[in-house]
Amino acid sequence: MGPRNLPEIEAFVAVAETGSVNRAATRLNLTQPATTRRIQNFETSIGPTPLFDRTVKPAVLTAFGAHVLEHCRRVLTAVAELEACAGPTADVSGVLKAGIAFGLEETLLSSPFNMLRRTYGRIKLEVTSDWSRKLIEDVQTGALDCAIGLLIPSQIHSPHLLQTPIGTERILVVTKADQFDSAHERSYHLSDLSHQPWFLNPAGCGCRAALLSTLDRLELPIQIAAEVFGEDLQLSLLAQSGGLALTPQRQFENSPYREALRVLDVMDFDLHATISLMRAPIPGRFNTVLNFMIEELQSAL
Repeated sequence: MGPRNLPEIEAFVAVAETGSVNRAATRLNLTQPATTRRIQNFETSIGPTPLFDRTVKPAVLTAFGAHVLEHCRRVLTAVAELEACAGPTADVSGVLKAGIAFGLEETLLSSPFNMLRRTYGRIKLEVTSDWSRKLIEDVQTGALDCAIGLLIPSQIHSPHLLQTPIGTERILVVTKADQFDSAHERSYHLSDLSHQPWFLNPAGCGCRAALLSTLDRLELPIQIAAEVFGEDLQLSLLAQSGGLALTPQRQFENSPYREALRVLDVMDFDLHATISLMRAPIPGRFNTVLNFMIEELQSAL
């Protein structure tokens, strides 16, 4: 097995990590038949011991396949590191497909992404926004080269994903300034707030999911006043009509409605999210660019 087998190794790793020939083909920018041929050629070169158990749907790695996968990952990592040493970083070119979680666009997009474009002039950026859960899936399948997610604890350590923490974000419970007795600061429990209506993001938001999970665990009901996309609009409605909402601390501090709102200290709901850059665990041609992006994002925060 020599350098000519690298595309077949890449195909095997892509199928093993995405769990699907279709998703692997998307990651590799190949057709499904071309990806299938590469997998077949790789299996032939390895020998008679099967790499996949195809008696189940979808097929899963055999124990031998998992062993081979780890070796293949090391090969691809070594090749990527060698390529990074071989040429100047300014020559990196191509389309970099990046995703960013809803709510982080204004905080993180402008300065870091502008600096990246000035430093790597041959890179074309394609940036999309989505919920962090969807961004995780898109990086895992190769639909995105990287993504900046706002990850709640249950989303950290996703399989087949390299996550680089950039910062943390406290998720606040916010209400109208005059809605509760503000003569003295006090702490609340979620049971104290169960009669209050919530303005929440639609389903798919990780912070919403964490709140609902906590309420379920405490066997408490929830009243949803409205499902409103975007914290800025939620805070606007909250300032006018009262109720409750969740918002990242940075977004609250920069909100034009801040003076009309108040943060509640809720003792049994203390949610912190991690801002992370997510990418495939095997370094690719954009590895140097992504390391540069991490440094710029850390400066921005």
